[in-house]
Amino acid sequence: MEHVQVLIAGGGIAGLSAAIWCQRLGLSCLLVEKSDRLGGQLHQIHNEIWDFPPRIYPRGASLLEELCQHPAIQKLNVRLREELLAIDRDAHIVTTSRTAYRVDYLLIATGVTPNEIPALNGCKRVLPPAFSTTAEAASVAGLELAVIGGGDRALESAVNLTTHARHVYLLIRSNQLRGRSDWLRKIAALPNLSVLWETEVKGYQHTGERLLLKLASRRPENPTELFVDWILPRIGVHGNCAGLDGLPTFGEGYLKTDEFQRADDSWIYGSGDATNGAEYASLSLAVGQAMKAVKHMSMQCRSANRF
Repeated sequence: MEHVQVLIAGGGIAGLSAAIWCQRLGLSCLLVEKSDRLGGQLHQIHNEIWDFPPRIYPRGASLLEELCQHPAIQKLNVRLREELLAIDRDAHIVTTSRTAYRVDYLLIATGVTPNEIPALNGCKRVLPPAFSTTAEAASVAGLELAVIGGGDRALESAVNLTTHARHVYLLIRSNQLRGRSDWLRKIAALPNLSVLWETEVKGYQHTGERLLLKLASRRPENPTELFVDWILPRIGVHGNCAGLDGLPTFGEGYLKTDEFQRADDSWIYGSGDATNGAEYASLSLAVGQAMKAVKHMSMQCRSANRF
């Protein structure tokens, strides 16, 4: 069985930052990534990144391209298409989709996955989570869309789409926004955007190139059916916790960690979106957490070597 000092699960910015700090502090590491490329959520950021100093990046791919030029990433031992499946906490054995490792430390940086709407299973007119309402909005010019969700991302998507779409319907399950209140002012000023409060999708029917949505609402004035060309769900994300049975989680599957980024076992750490919850998802936070986790591993190693 292969022995690994630090096994990093996840090749997004948190995992890559952890790998850089492993080299900085003299720890050997192996990074496994379940997809066929590094970058994680950076591939889903199509808008300008202006809050990751000192540079402003036009999109996530631009930041990733620069990050991958880092000398530590150039030399990094990476295994793609390999997914974390199980953890034997007593034996320090981590099982992946390809093999099993004996591990000194495990860093879980597996990110998040968009939530799904069961009523839309099998629907062919659902735009993918990576759809950019800035870079790709022109592709829906003249069409009618339903955006589902009441958070900042849903509201921003709906507003962005009105630039090109004939009409946008914003379906919000509750009677209040989860996003910032200033979105209400922006929405009210857009004649081609309608908000359907307290409304959920209960089913659909394909009608040629269009879609008939079956709706349920607590407001009698809202329609029970709605014709649209495309649907864009923006209903949040959940932590990728596959293989984490027995580890503490909170909210929608996010790994619970302490002030050193440890889970409730001294050799298991977490960083990035997998540990932060949607409200605190941040590139800057992910990078800082990776540093903190690896520094703590290094201190643990030095302490153990004293005896």
